[in-house]
Amino acid sequence: MSVAAAATHAEVAEDKAEAEAEATPAPVPAPAPAPAPAPVAAVPDGQPTPALIDPLIDCIVPLHLERKASGERILPLTGRLRRAGTKQVHIEGLRTEANAWEPVTAGHQYEDLQVGVQLANRGGPLNALEFSEFITAVESLAESLDASADLPDMSETVANARELDGFAAGCDVQLGVNVISDGAPWSAAYVQNVATQDGLVLSRDGTRFIRYQANAEGVQRPLFTLQFGDTNFLRDDLTVKAGRQITLLLDVPVADQAAKPFKTVCEYGHTLAQRMGAQLVDDNMRPLTEASFVAIFSKLETLYNKLEARGMPAGSLVAQRLFSI
Repeated sequence: MSVAAAATHAEVAEDKAEAEAEATPAPVPAPAPAPAPAPVAAVPDGQPTPALIDPLIDCIVPLHLERKASGERILPLTGRLRRAGTKQVHIEGLRTEANAWEPVTAGHQYEDLQVGVQLANRGGPLNALEFSEFITAVESLAESLDASADLPDMSETVANARELDGFAAGCDVQLGVNVISDGAPWSAAYVQNVATQDGLVLSRDGTRFIRYQANAEGVQRPLFTLQFGDTNFLRDDLTVKAGRQITLLLDVPVADQAAKPFKTVCEYGHTLAQRMGAQLVDDNMRPLTEASFVAIFSKLETLYNKLEARGMPAGSLVAQRLFSI
């Protein structure tokens, strides 16, 4: 699914909201509220703090060790526990002194282990073959460590994977803003120069530029991408390659909702159009209207609410894992 919207309409909508707020009489000040209580921990009392493995998207197999095992002993045995087909596999150990799960690390002692295989990603759901590959590797690890494994039922796991994949397919949305030249085509070299000057970073495969933005933890995460047709900025002759359309793409479920990524995409597209002698259009090359912006924003809110209700808000780690390859 690909839709588009203009920054100017976003600004109009915000201006209207501000004007309505200013026209409303100021209420009588209420007594200052008491300080908000500290946030309640998401982890129940006594339960270990989770790490990466998440029951929302992983099939988890607990391994009960007869005696503590060191990271040095465990790590050489996990060579087959990287992927099962196209699905990522993770192994974590429980450190009792910290009451927390963590990726198995040399120098640490572990009371128990858990191994998780991802139920679905953009490659599709976990299938029976991948499940069997995963279980075989887990059984081998358990035997090597004299551990007992609580193995899941294959039919139930595969059914859960298909259900999760169906949910993900309904939320896997990209929003596009197209910048179309009003005059002569642009060279790929010119587009590269503009993107670089604007702080976008070329992807490793050379097919797109990426705008990064720091999340609440200060980690730089992709916000949106810029593509120039089928141009590969590493392989193609950029002085010869030319075109009239730049596409800005927002990967909705993996971009942090709090960063208002859709607004950012629209604003950047608007500045590009102004600087490059272009206009913003939808995928049918029709000029964008305020009505189209409002409709898109409404659909976005519905999608964000759907992800939130599932426990995987847009931009969260679990959403990034689910909507990946």
